[in-house]
Amino acid sequence: MSIQIVNPATNETLNYFPTATFLHNNSPISSTINNEDGVIYLEHSGNTYVLEDYMGGHPINVRRFGLNADRGYTSTAINKGIKLAKKYNYKSLYIPNGDYDITETVNIDVAPDTTIKIEGNLNVKESFTGNAIVIGTHGPAITQPVEDSLAGLNIQGLNCSKKIYNDSNSTGIVIMNVIASTIEIKRVTGFKIGTLIYSDNGRGGGTSYNTFFINYFHDNKINLKFEKNDVQGYINENTFYGGTFNHSTSFPKVKTFHILMEDKQINLHPYNNNRFLYPSFEDNDPDNATAAQITGESNTIVGPRMENPQDPFYAIIFDKYSKRCQVISKGFGLYKSSVENNGEENSYETNSGNLLTTNSVNPVLTLQNQASSSYELYSGLDASGNKVFFVNGEGKGFYGNSVYAEQGFRWATSDGSKNDRGLFNGNGAPSIAANPGSIYINNDGGNKMLWIKTASGSSSGWKLIGTQADALTAAEPSPSATAQDVWVRLKNLEDNLKAAGLLSS
Repeated sequence: MSIQIVNPATNETLNYFPTATFLHNNSPISSTINNEDGVIYLEHSGNTYVLEDYMGGHPINVRRFGLNADRGYTSTAINKGIKLAKKYNYKSLYIPNGDYDITETVNIDVAPDTTIKIEGNLNVKESFTGNAIVIGTHGPAITQPVEDSLAGLNIQGLNCSKKIYNDSNSTGIVIMNVIASTIEIKRVTGFKIGTLIYSDNGRGGGTSYNTFFINYFHDNKINLKFEKNDVQGYINENTFYGGTFNHSTSFPKVKTFHILMEDKQINLHPYNNNRFLYPSFEDNDPDNATAAQITGESNTIVGPRMENPQDPFYAIIFDKYSKRCQVISKGFGLYKSSVENNGEENSYETNSGNLLTTNSVNPVLTLQNQASSSYELYSGLDASGNKVFFVNGEGKGFYGNSVYAEQGFRWATSDGSKNDRGLFNGNGAPSIAANPGSIYINNDGGNKMLWIKTASGSSSGWKLIGTQADALTAAEPSPSATAQDVWVRLKNLEDNLKAAGLLSS
C-alpha cells in the first residue's frame, strides 16, 4: 500500500511504497537513508519507503532531485539522478520537457544497457568553459586491469546549446569510451567543439560499434571532432546517420570544420571504418570553411550535400595519412573540386564522374568475368539503348563497324596535334579532309590502293602510292636483240615504276 510523502528535494508530494530492502540487491536499507539519498528511498515514521517511479519500473525522473531558487531545473538535479541510478542499478532515466540550466558538467556515467530519454532543453551560458555533457569515463591506465568501455546505451534526444558563440575553450558533448550503443544527438550549437568523439581506452573497446543519429550541428567552430589519446585508444566502426552541419553568415570569420578527424600518428590505432551517411555540409564562408577532414583507413562518406555559395572549392579533404577512404554516391553540389585527395588509394564519385586513384602497386581498377574470358567486361549503349561497344576478357574491343578515337583512329605528330590526322579507309580515291601525314586505304584494291596526305586542305593533297601488281623487271634480251628491242623494254620498265609510285611522272 502506497503513502504520500513530501519529496525533500522539490517539496512535491509523491507516492512511495514500503520496503525494508534495496530493490536492486535485496540488502537491508540503512536507517541513515535520508542523508544518503532522500529521493528514491526515504525513511518516514520509523519505516523505509521507495519512490513509486522506481517501484513501478518507470524511468527515474530527474526533476525529482531538486530545483534552483527560482524553481527552475538544473544540471545538479540531473547529475544526482544519474548518480543514484547507477548506484541502485536502475537502467531507465527521464529528463522531461522544460529548460535546464547547465552550470556544471553533466556526467552521464551509468550502468551498461541504460536508456535515457531527454525531452528538455539543456542550455549552457555563453561564459561556460569546459565540457558541458560527458558520456562515459576515461579508460584505465596501461598498468591497470583492462576495463571495458561503457556498452549498450540508448540515449534519445541528447542536446546542448549556447545561444551565442564565443571562442572560449568549451565543448558541448563528449562521448568517450562508449561501445555498441545508440545515441541520438538532436542539437548542439555555440561551442568551440560541438561534439567530441574521444577515446583513451586502448584495450577495452575504445569508442566503437556505435550508431549515431545526428541532427542540428550549427555554429560550432568544429561541429564534430574525432580525437584519440596520444598513447592509447581507438575510434572504429561507428555509423553516423544524417546531420545538418552549418555555420551562419553571422559566425566569426575563423577556420572551421564540420567534421575533423585529428591525426594522431603517435597512436598505433588509426580511425577506421567510420561511416557518415548522407550528411549535409552547408556553409557561408568563402575562405575558412572545410566540410570534412578525414584521416585513418577505410572511412567513408556517402551522398554528401556540398553547399557553399561563397566558395566553389569548398571541400572534403583526405589528409596524407588517409588510406582507402571513400566518397560514395553522387551528392548535391559534389564535383571534382569538392574533394582534395592527399592520401593513398582513396576513391570518390562526384557529379563530374568517377575518379579512382592509387598510390601503390595495386591496380586502380580490376575487372573480371569469371564465366569466360570471351564474355564482356564492360560495354556502352547509345541514346536508344543499342550496344555500340564492348571489351571482353581477352582484351578485344568491339566498336560497331568501326574503331574510333576522337572521331577516328588518330595519333599525335611532331606538332602535338592529333585533329584529322590518322588512318582512314573507303572505296575508290580519297575524298576525306585530313591533315598531312594521314594514310588512306582504298578498299577496292588494285594498283591504286594506298594514299598518303602530303598537303593540307579539305579533300585535296592526297598522293597515290601505287601497289606492286606485276613484276617490275623486264625479260632479258635475246642475243639477237636490237637497240630498238632494248629501248622498248626500258620504256616498259619505266611505265611499271611510275605505276608503282616509285618513279615520278
